[in-house]
Amino acid sequence: MHRNARTFALAMLFESGLGFAGILIAKWAGIPLHPRLEITSAAVVRGFLACLPMFVLLVAMTWSNWSPFVRLRQLVEQLVQEMFAGSSRLELALICMAAGLGEELLFRGALQPWLATWIHPYAAIGIVGVLFGLAHSMSATYFVAATLIGCYLGWLAEAHQDLIAPIIAHATYDFVALLVVLRSIRKQETSAKS
Repeated sequence: MHRNARTFALAMLFESGLGFAGILIAKWAGIPLHPRLEITSAAVVRGFLACLPMFVLLVAMTWSNWSPFVRLRQLVEQLVQEMFAGSSRLELALICMAAGLGEELLFRGALQPWLATWIHPYAAIGIVGVLFGLAHSMSATYFVAATLIGCYLGWLAEAHQDLIAPIIAHATYDFVALLVVLRSIRKQETSAKS
């Protein structure tokens, strides 16, 4: 199997598996997912608007010369280069949709409401945000950024009792971030050839 095809298949399998794990945990814990997965125009608009603060963070991390951001950019560029350099935009979009759906079903669909049955909902947001950060911790800076994004998506899910907006925000942010990183990689490659 070609490397890009294998990466695509593994990414889809892993992210989908997270979604299935979320569904199983929610079912086991008696947490209904269906009411929070209703697609409404308000949830869709809210999801796209929710991307804006995350894009501000992406721009800050992309243009900043602060050494933790520079090291994070280098780390992310290396990872994206290895995994997704030959991927089509369709493949990237599908992976990002699977990540948005799978990770949100697990973290905000199952774990957060399950914890909220035991502790205050905002404490559950914080704990699940940290778990989300740990799941994405390639570096201390990435852990902090992912934890903040996880808490933000958790707040979005809790405030509106829906998962559609966090799913859309997550998938859209991931897709745009991948395109930005790949563009930066191509720009560097072009400059190196000149």
